[in-house]
Amino acid sequence: MRDGKISPHEAHELDACFRACARRLFGYACVLAHGDRALAQDLVQAAFEAAGRAWQVLRSLPEEQRLSWLRGTLANIAVTGFRREAAFRDRLPRIEIRYRKVEVDPQEQAYSLIVLERCWRIIQDMPERQHAVALMRWQLDMKEAEIAAVLGMSEKTVSTHLYRARRRLITLLGPDYPFSSDDPEGASS
Repeated sequence: MRDGKISPHEAHELDACFRACARRLFGYACVLAHGDRALAQDLVQAAFEAAGRAWQVLRSLPEEQRLSWLRGTLANIAVTGFRREAAFRDRLPRIEIRYRKVEVDPQEQAYSLIVLERCWRIIQDMPERQHAVALMRWQLDMKEAEIAAVLGMSEKTVSTHLYRARRRLITLLGPDYPFSSDDPEGASS
């Protein structure tokens, strides 16, 4: 095989192999594909495409060994396809949830925006270092180690500033505080 192509003589040999084995392979593929004839045809075609790539080795094998190789290759291709489909089916519900349009409650959205605005006003009124730490963590999504490096303070100091900022938000917002106690967004990283 040169440049992904086989010679005309090898193509003739492969065609003869196809004529000799394709019908039996198709029956086997139909069993694997649970009667799905289109899938069975695709599996046979994929097996012969693989045979074309491996023809230098296959051409010297006796017909029964070639058939055995083709059956094994066809089964491997089918299993790979079934696994891919199963993995997709497993992921599909998560994908649908992620991209499904969620109906927005205008009142809830307006209330959330008001609470968020209040949060930012409270953060703006915090002492300068606490304000900087809160801004870097919650707006820029920086980790404590990154904040510590930028501001030239220890990670423990950053953690303390975040703790105090969170406590201040909880105190001033009361029941409107947007994060539950087990929500990591309000927690330190």
